[in-house]
Amino acid sequence: MNHFPQGEEKPGLVERYATTIKLFFVAMLTLMLLIPLAMIQSLIGERQNTRQEVVREITSKWGGEQTITGPCLVIPYEEIRVEEKREIVERRNLLLLPETLDAKISTSVEERRRGIYDASVYRSNILLTGEFDISVIARQNLNPSQVKWNDVRMIIGLSDLKGIQEQVSLEQDGEVTIFEPGIPVENLEPGRGSASDNMLYELFSVGLNAKPAFPTPDSALQEIYPFSVAMRLNGSRGIYVVPAGKTTTASIQSDWTTPSFDGEFLPQTREISDKGFVAEWRVLDLNRSFGQVIRSDNSNTLNQMAASRFGVRFIQAVDQYRQNMRSVKYGILVLLLTFVAVLFIELMRKRRINPFQYLLVGLALLLFYTLLLSMSELLGFNLAYLIAAVMTTLLISLHMGSILGSQRQGVQIGVLLLFLYLFLFLLIQMESYALLAGSLGLFVILAVIMYYSKQLR
Repeated sequence: MNHFPQGEEKPGLVERYATTIKLFFVAMLTLMLLIPLAMIQSLIGERQNTRQEVVREITSKWGGEQTITGPCLVIPYEEIRVEEKREIVERRNLLLLPETLDAKISTSVEERRRGIYDASVYRSNILLTGEFDISVIARQNLNPSQVKWNDVRMIIGLSDLKGIQEQVSLEQDGEVTIFEPGIPVENLEPGRGSASDNMLYELFSVGLNAKPAFPTPDSALQEIYPFSVAMRLNGSRGIYVVPAGKTTTASIQSDWTTPSFDGEFLPQTREISDKGFVAEWRVLDLNRSFGQVIRSDNSNTLNQMAASRFGVRFIQAVDQYRQNMRSVKYGILVLLLTFVAVLFIELMRKRRINPFQYLLVGLALLLFYTLLLSMSELLGFNLAYLIAAVMTTLLISLHMGSILGSQRQGVQIGVLLLFLYLFLFLLIQMESYALLAGSLGLFVILAVIMYYSKQLR
């Protein structure tokens, strides 16, 4: 039986369990604030989608991502098959790939703006040189009389013809031929591939064609035919080469300082500086899964050909939306630790804080992320993070100092917030070691909370 001094009233249920009730309230408030936190995540995704739409609009008028396939020779021939004692003549096409292919590409990258958004576009000068070995056709059990030599075409697959800036010329033994738009080849499968951003692309859906110069059909199968193709091409996001040659060499140089080498093959050598980069590739036919002669209707082989492309993507060095999303994912940690710190000060200093003040602090912490998102689109992520963190810290410090009647305790809360924002900024900047650093940091924070919790009764 409990006894209380005379004249002193027995504590009520609320007073006896005030600490437990306040802890329950803080936990429930934290969970409730996860709803607007999720809405902020949705807002970041929406702004990112808006930027992508603007980028697509800009690049659709300038020229999209370019994949260069070829040159290839289309060899039409007639195949005779017997069906019900009747001879049926079918016209088919072979794609003859070059024996050697050397691609020299130089690009100049520009930024085009629409409102607060920008897109990276480029101008490129491309020179494709190499040679065809026509004798390879004889190994396909194909009689020279079956080949329609007058209908042989040279084709080049491109991704977006809007990017062509000048006439594309074919130089062959001193003779110049101008390419025409389109790929007039029957039953030619486009050859589909999937990019790193899950976008689909096709090799021969659009492109160019030209009538190459050949000697008489009698000597055609014994000849080596060199070629040289020059073009000026606009594009965006990236530029790729398909290793069509039995030996393919490629060199890409640019003034872009943050390249992302992409595709099936990485460059053998690369140099990156503050003035740009130079990268070189060398791919053999042994490195890929298709041969030098392909039937135009063989979709599996053409898809393998599409998947073998390599090149470079012109990406932004910092993606502020990705960093904003990472910062929001740590939002619950900032909310919870700030509430715990305020609760500790309230209980240890025996100063009651109205629950409405907790709500105001939580809303101020959430406002940090909208400030960060809006300012990072204009100022960049790092500067926006600094400004938003200082503004939020000052607001909460001054408010809590006024509520607690002690500017010193307000400063203590401000120092804690600055530490949390600094800790989270370091985690956001990390890639490989973010999990390790975050786990160790949380362990230390939990140890500090456990130490100071001993003073609570």
